[in-house]
Amino acid sequence: MRVYRVGSIMSLIVSVCIGSAVARAGSPPRPDGRHLYREYCASCHGLTGKGDGPDAASFASPPRNLHAGFLRKYKTDDLVRRVREGQPLELALDLPALRARATEVEALVAYLKQLPNTDWERAGRGAEVYVDRCVMCHGIYGRPVPTLPPGVRQPRDLSDAAFQREVDDPELITLVRHGRKKMPALTPRVSESDARVLVTFVRLLSPGFELYQRYCVGCHGENGRGPDSLADEISRPAVVFDHAYFAHRDPEQLRSSVWHMVATQKPVMPHYRRLLTDADARAIVEYLKGIKNER
Repeated sequence: MRVYRVGSIMSLIVSVCIGSAVARAGSPPRPDGRHLYREYCASCHGLTGKGDGPDAASFASPPRNLHAGFLRKYKTDDLVRRVREGQPLELALDLPALRARATEVEALVAYLKQLPNTDWERAGRGAEVYVDRCVMCHGIYGRPVPTLPPGVRQPRDLSDAAFQREVDDPELITLVRHGRKKMPALTPRVSESDARVLVTFVRLLSPGFELYQRYCVGCHGENGRGPDSLADEISRPAVVFDHAYFAHRDPEQLRSSVWHMVATQKPVMPHYRRLLTDADARAIVEYLKGIKNER
């Protein structure tokens, strides 16, 4: 059985920044453990390593709480080897939960139809702005996080279809730049250009977007055409979600394909010899060990 890596929206964000920084500099910059952790690990282990990431509920056995003595048990060098060299650990899916998510096939099909019409260069830049300025309150899928920063009122659910219908692009740009009602003005203020690319990304947020990130992105990539950075590790999918694909399939064929994908996908806990250097893995481990209030 083919195994797919669990997807995360962070794969759209940080790789662009790291790659451009290396190209500009004469020597590679010091790896940013926080960003690398969020890109490769946070979808399962959570933003602070407590095993409460957005993909955690998909599995019968939850991801490890890295702060429950695990980080103290091993030396940094040992943890670096575990990140880069360990054998992939198959994760048992909670099948009832998986079937429950499959009832949202309509949402996923609707999102798939957005893929050929999205400006992915703008969406990628918008995702960078989103993770820097919005994710702490709105969460990585647009749904408000359970624990908000002090003094912040319950924000809008950006993935809600009603919100997406009611707010047009100019109004959304005003909201992110100047605030209104429940939405505070961000400090420092978001620039006009950043606000415009941010809106491109926010328009992707939906229940279908979340499902795609959980079940599809590891094989099909963010844009539906297959991943670039993982091409040497994962075979490119035969299906490409472009205009031609949708032109030759009726709605029932799409639903059938989505159901098959959700029912048969088998994620694994990935290890990253080809994606992360020793320095990258060390930066991740040191970042986790540096988080305060370990318990």
